[in-house]
Amino acid sequence: MNRKSKILFLCIVFYLLLGCQKAPILIGFSMNFSGPGGNMAVYMRDGALLAVEEINQNGGIRGHPLNLLVRNDKGSHQGIEKADLDLIRHGVVAIIGHRNSHDTLLAYPIVTRRGVLLLGAACASSRLTGIDDLFIRTTFINDNLGSKIAGYFKRKGITKILCIVDRSNEAFTLDLFQKLQDHPGLTFYPFFINTKIDSTYPETAKLAIMSSPQAILLITGPAVTAFLAQKLKSSGCTAELFATTWAQTQDLYQYGGTSVLGMKIFTFVRPQSTYLPFRAFIKKVKKMKLTPNIRNALGYEAVKLIGKGLKKAKRPTSKALKNVLVNGNFEGVISPLKLDKFGDPHRPLWVLELRTGGKMATVEALK
Repeated sequence: MNRKSKILFLCIVFYLLLGCQKAPILIGFSMNFSGPGGNMAVYMRDGALLAVEEINQNGGIRGHPLNLLVRNDKGSHQGIEKADLDLIRHGVVAIIGHRNSHDTLLAYPIVTRRGVLLLGAACASSRLTGIDDLFIRTTFINDNLGSKIAGYFKRKGITKILCIVDRSNEAFTLDLFQKLQDHPGLTFYPFFINTKIDSTYPETAKLAIMSSPQAILLITGPAVTAFLAQKLKSSGCTAELFATTWAQTQDLYQYGGTSVLGMKIFTFVRPQSTYLPFRAFIKKVKKMKLTPNIRNALGYEAVKLIGKGLKKAKRPTSKALKNVLVNGNFEGVISPLKLDKFGDPHRPLWVLELRTGGKMATVEALK
């Protein structure tokens, strides 16, 4: 065999081997990596990539490797449309997105009307509850959270609650406040801020305590919650402070210091949980020299859920994936997860308390 023949032979073998590899299954990841909240998207992406790596190390999806295509949607309608349409053109079976309820609501018609499954790992808005569509989510929903928060305050005899509502993400914040108002016997009244357009919010929020509330519920993000806690405490506020999962990061300690100690958080994630899949996840993240937190747990869980669905589905399509996930009970990474017939999540909710040493201790289950 001469030299040219050998080269031709080797080329043929190479392309035959290449052809034996099964085509990858594509998943999209679309979030806003820009601005102050960009770390959330980074954490969630890192968790998602870890899950993809694990699935591929275990043989992928029936031999097909899983690929994660990441896009920065920049938090604008134009950016979200550009990012998601690009992912759809590449043939993704699902898109994990977006960073909050506001962005997810913008993406919802863009993605689902084109026959692609949208998985919301950070969308609690009740506007998407109870709809038979190509949208599923793994976080909590305001319908459940509102009733459980109201039940907690009733049991504690707290009837006058001030809600500081950040309207920069009103698809979540205003929606939750409206759900709280549906409960008789309790008075929830608002103090509206908009951190996107008003940098003076910490000073103006001090006016909130003039109404002498029994409790203050901060429906705000992590850094904002911390800054508000500082201002409220320095103004002589004695009302008990509460927050939601949106604020649940170590930023509370970093920016709030001792002002956040004793604050309680209504959440579905317990950092000190003994739930075995969650403890296993934390070990994996630390082994990768990453910092375990809620955000990378959510990204990891989203990909794991899609992976489980793809293994059950007869074909790797959005519709087939959705059909095997709804009406399902899953082990979950953070806690057990049930998806109802609409793809709406149902999972345990808890009350945590911020204590010294950066600890978030479980106080009780929300009934």
